[in-house]
Amino acid sequence: MRKTARYRKLISSFAILALLAGCGEKGDLDATVSPGAQTSPDASVTSGEDKTDKDVSPGEKDPGQDEATPSIPAAQGLTYSGKDLSQIAPLPQKEELVANDFLLYFVNCASAASSSLDGFGLFQSVADQPFGTDKGSGRDWGYLSAEYMQAQGDVESADRKAAKWGIAEDAVYGEDTGYRYYFELPAGNYEVTCGFYDPFSPRNIDISAEGKEVISGQKILKFKETEFSFETEVTDGELDLFVYNAKRGQDAMQNPELSYIIVRAVPEYDGEMLAMMLEASGVSEEELKEYRTVTVAKYKESVAAAKKVADSDSASEGEIREAYENLKKAFEGLEKKMVYNAFTPGKTWQDTDGNKIQAHGGQVQKLTVLDKQTGEPVEKWWWVGEDKTKGYRGGICAYSSFDLYNWEFEGVVMRNVTSREELDTDEYFKELYAGYTKEQLDNVYRCINDSTSVIERPKMIHNEKTGQYLLWFHADGPTETSDANYAAASAGLAVSETPYGPFRFVDRYRLNTCPEDQEDMYPQSKGMARDMNLFVDDDGTAYIIYSSEENLTIYISKLNDTYDYLCTDPEKAVYGKDFIRLYPGAQREAPAIIKREGKYYLMTSGATGWAPNQARYWVADEIFGEWVDMGDPCIGDDKRTTFDSQSTCIFLADDGTVIYMGDRWNSDNLGDSRYIWLPVLFDDEGKMSISWQDSWTLKNP
Repeated sequence: MRKTARYRKLISSFAILALLAGCGEKGDLDATVSPGAQTSPDASVTSGEDKTDKDVSPGEKDPGQDEATPSIPAAQGLTYSGKDLSQIAPLPQKEELVANDFLLYFVNCASAASSSLDGFGLFQSVADQPFGTDKGSGRDWGYLSAEYMQAQGDVESADRKAAKWGIAEDAVYGEDTGYRYYFELPAGNYEVTCGFYDPFSPRNIDISAEGKEVISGQKILKFKETEFSFETEVTDGELDLFVYNAKRGQDAMQNPELSYIIVRAVPEYDGEMLAMMLEASGVSEEELKEYRTVTVAKYKESVAAAKKVADSDSASEGEIREAYENLKKAFEGLEKKMVYNAFTPGKTWQDTDGNKIQAHGGQVQKLTVLDKQTGEPVEKWWWVGEDKTKGYRGGICAYSSFDLYNWEFEGVVMRNVTSREELDTDEYFKELYAGYTKEQLDNVYRCINDSTSVIERPKMIHNEKTGQYLLWFHADGPTETSDANYAAASAGLAVSETPYGPFRFVDRYRLNTCPEDQEDMYPQSKGMARDMNLFVDDDGTAYIIYSSEENLTIYISKLNDTYDYLCTDPEKAVYGKDFIRLYPGAQREAPAIIKREGKYYLMTSGATGWAPNQARYWVADEIFGEWVDMGDPCIGDDKRTTFDSQSTCIFLADDGTVIYMGDRWNSDNLGDSRYIWLPVLFDDEGKMSISWQDSWTLKNP
């Protein structure tokens, strides 16, 4: 219904020729007349030479009217007085009707816009007009002017929800108060849709067509576009329409309103029409690359089904209609992929297939990977993060990019598990966990199921010695002794031979503990590990940085040479050699680390749940050395909420820009949480600062 412009773009020029030839004696287009050359739709409105003034009494001839234009009907249900059916031009040829989705009128009520968001109908050249002859099409149509009618909203906008007819405040409301439209149409069946959009209050609507009530007491809602559609037969050369509210009473908040009217011919479905639809909706393989994969798949499926029906000699009208409508729906449903050329922090960010990116609490890094199609090594940016489409219990997704703006979905690289039985019966999991004992599979289900487990802050590193890719993440959930969501407080590990996955879950671990000669901020639960990050130093040594001691202390612990566990078991670990503790009692989380010009920078947030708070960063010359508190790096962050975000990663782009990467959590809808990417600046003394930018680009895009 709303994609007529796409039909017109894709069809051949026969549609334009048919328009010129098929609209009756007055069908010649006058290039000197601007479509919609009207001032205010509720006052005297002109369309070329035609003019109907609201001061002209109903039924009285306006001296300015074209001789061929009949007097305006005064009331609902009257037929054309100036034309009989023999004078009504027939519908255009079938090819043109198919190409234009059978759209005859698309009235953007009360609008003076020279174009329409959805395209005008074949029988009109202006958005709206008082009843008279349309200069472009030669068809008689329009509204019956009334003193109480008032154009409301943005009358210059082409958006069909921007303008509408309303009732003037000082108007005397009667039972015949409403909006009357008349449309010249040859005899036949038509589908009529009346659209409403009211940003203020709900109200009832009644609609009569051809003197019969077709919609009674239906409600339109606040801030919700509402449509009512019906079919009606026209036998007298005109469609008359009356929109009102029979139960308005004395309540002005119940005044009827009207945003748009759509009139379509009701087709008779046959093989010829289906073949025309196939031609009009044809899209080449090259063009399809510009559209979302999921919509392309539905389109191709519908095309194949329609061709099968079109080639059949025995297809019924019902089968043809179903194939036609499915193809039309799939064609209209084709959606262009988003293409970005700048970062817009806080805005919805879609992948190249048009879906919201689900990589929260994540990490971005540059990798050399094997191209899926060619098998050749290519350098790409790789983004892993949490899938929040179903809330905070989800798997881990991966995305890849060549420019950091546009991201291709690489799949759910670590899936969580729905049931314990799934590990034994699902081929994906059977292959992935082949060789695991029953006890190991029980542990897999316990740690990464989708009903009680929590998977957060995933980070990935590649071990060049083993060739293995390793995902470390905050693995949480209930334990044997506690039903709390964050009782496990562990670091989880999953491994894969490629960054594409699938990653096989190994286990979850408690990590280093506070030395006996230091004060443990939470001694009743040793070795806790929650919000975490990974860092590989210039010499290949890897570290895991995480919140511990009930989030009161940050730890940095060294990993072993294969990156799949600590370098030393916690009970034997030596403080200052194998791990260190930072800011005991400061209650920091969400660590993000980067090394720049020989110095280590570590940014963290406070611990306030999903709510944002003030960031702080520390600097050290050695990773196990002394870390100096440098304060809040955010400039102009008056609310002290890190620009309403929480840190997750800081990385270096190809052009030398250091990028801060944070999450703007939406606790009511985690899947709609947004990403905050901002450039990080460093002064001559190495001090770090982050300032807000609505939109920004890399230096060498």
